[in-house]
Amino acid sequence: MAELMTVTGPIDASKAGVVLPHEHILVDFGGAATASPDLYDADEVVGTMIPFVEEIRELGVETFVDCSPMYLARDPVVLQRISLATGVNILTNTGQYKEPFLPQRTFEISAEELANEWINEWENGIGETGIKPGFIKTAVHPRPLEPVQEKVTRAAAKTSRSTGLTIGTHTVKGIPALNILAILEDEGVDPAKWIFIHAHNETDFDLVRMVAKQGAWIELDGIGNAPDEDTLAMLLKLLDSGYEDQVLLSHDAGWYTVGKPNGGTPRPYTHLHREFLPLIRQFGVSEES
Repeated sequence: MAELMTVTGPIDASKAGVVLPHEHILVDFGGAATASPDLYDADEVVGTMIPFVEEIRELGVETFVDCSPMYLARDPVVLQRISLATGVNILTNTGQYKEPFLPQRTFEISAEELANEWINEWENGIGETGIKPGFIKTAVHPRPLEPVQEKVTRAAAKTSRSTGLTIGTHTVKGIPALNILAILEDEGVDPAKWIFIHAHNETDFDLVRMVAKQGAWIELDGIGNAPDEDTLAMLLKLLDSGYEDQVLLSHDAGWYTVGKPNGGTPRPYTHLHREFLPLIRQFGVSEES
């Protein structure tokens, strides 16, 4: 039986239930130069965000994928506390984001060395927490890949091949998505181990179709933020093209933001269930679709 690694340990994938595949509890866009848990009150974050997670649990969500990466306020202990308090499975990640949020070391070491650091997190846990990542999170700019992004992508591929973890890349556009797939192929990684994050932002559906045709996951994760009509149009095209088994839906919501009083105004994770699913049913799309 396939397993998912959550912040409280492994679970059978069959036990994951309804999953929100792209959300955030906590974020800090200060980047590697300033990233530190000393910049926020963990108790305040936990207390603020528990009600948002309890709300989706009541809607039937059982698993939550937190996509805040290393150096952008990835805090596996905060996630573990929220998971234990709410009963919702939460996944955190290994991997790194994109410049200007990367440490200088990432520019200096090889893809193999970078991958070894991420593999170590899988084998031994993140820092001293003992908490292991459940996937790999990376990011690129919405244009052809630059050298450091090629390196990070190749490191992610090597990590995936060694650990079996799926890669999710903040990609946005189809051209860098195809660049990433070429690197995965070169590294011997199945495209089904890769998620095209923020694919709803690509206006050229032919590019999205090319990515889906190779077997990658297509994530429409702006629900409640992007206009529902636009997300629906993309979803219907994917369904009509036969890619219903490769589509992921989520909000990219939450966002307790470090540096803002009380974390700013976190967005709830409820629009999918309360507004979007009823909308798509009007167009004849069933939950089985």
